[in-house]
Amino acid sequence: MAYTPQSKSFQLEGFAEFEQQLREMAEGFRGDLVPRNTLTPAAKAAMSSVLDSAISKAAVGDKPRDSDNPIHMRDTIRVDSRIPTAKDRMSEYVNETDAVIAVVSVKKSAVSLANEFGTSKMAARPFLRPALQENADAVLTELKSQLAVRITEYAKKLARRKK
Repeated sequence: MAYTPQSKSFQLEGFAEFEQQLREMAEGFRGDLVPRNTLTPAAKAAMSSVLDSAISKAAVGDKPRDSDNPIHMRDTIRVDSRIPTAKDRMSEYVNETDAVIAVVSVKKSAVSLANEFGTSKMAARPFLRPALQENADAVLTELKSQLAVRITEYAKKLARRKK
């Protein structure tokens, strides 16, 4: 059975006010510190459910681990978050206005690409895209929770520094 992506839409409100609050918080400090210390770790924590799901969905080969085969593809799945680089911004999935991106990825190899997208001889067995799609609501809920905690904590930290 082929993987069929489903579209998901949601509406976000209040980001202009949110952005203004972050700017005010950062006044007198390096501009990249606020997103680096709040948005980046919050995005990474929010993607943990996607990471767990991707690991559970990833195919494991028939070969047992040994000196010739020390790791399985699922051992290379990881989550990362960062302020987008110039290379990131070349992606169709990253917008110019994105402050932070979070990515669940696997070590790029013929095996991982064949599993996710298939080949002319093998049907696709996607694990990354379904993991994200199934956990989208949980990611948004956790991101909201993480931002509430991290921004409050960081604002207190900056207030102590300003004294």
